[in-house]
Amino acid sequence: MIEFMVIALPRSGTTWASNWLTTDTTHCLHDPLYEHHYRNWDSIPSRKVLGVSCTGAYNFSDWVRSHPARKVILHRSLTEINRSLDAIGAPKLSAGDERKLDAIEGLHVDWQDLFCDPVEIYEYLVQKPFDGERHAALARIEMQPQFSGLTINRGVTRQLLDELRSM
Repeated sequence: MIEFMVIALPRSGTTWASNWLTTDTTHCLHDPLYEHHYRNWDSIPSRKVLGVSCTGAYNFSDWVRSHPARKVILHRSLTEINRSLDAIGAPKLSAGDERKLDAIEGLHVDWQDLFCDPVEIYEYLVQKPFDGERHAALARIEMQPQFSGLTINRGVTRQLLDELRSM
């Protein structure tokens, strides 16, 4: 069962958050929509407390809102996001994407709070004391997905795209 979620638009620190929130007792999956339909997230096996850090779930905000997991929603300016997406050759996002993200209930924070003011985020999500030493070590590391190494479940991708087209 998914116990916590970090939801954001792309290029907003979710890869880093996933690493930060994976500990000896928690496992935080980054962008699980590449492999698992969101309705199947609760059946992903894990011996640890399971969470997700996802840049696509905002598209399914009704489902996200109805899920009982603790949620942190990261915000970054659309201008910064689009500049970063452009740098990697990805399509730009719109104000409509921002509105979908805004509609999700949870703890809304600026994405930079992951690095500058993380205590409330961490303790809210993982329900244990903040590990400042670990955070300080990770905060010095820039993390990016290795796009060429992603495993993509084409059946799930087709199903999600069909859902998005029908919305």
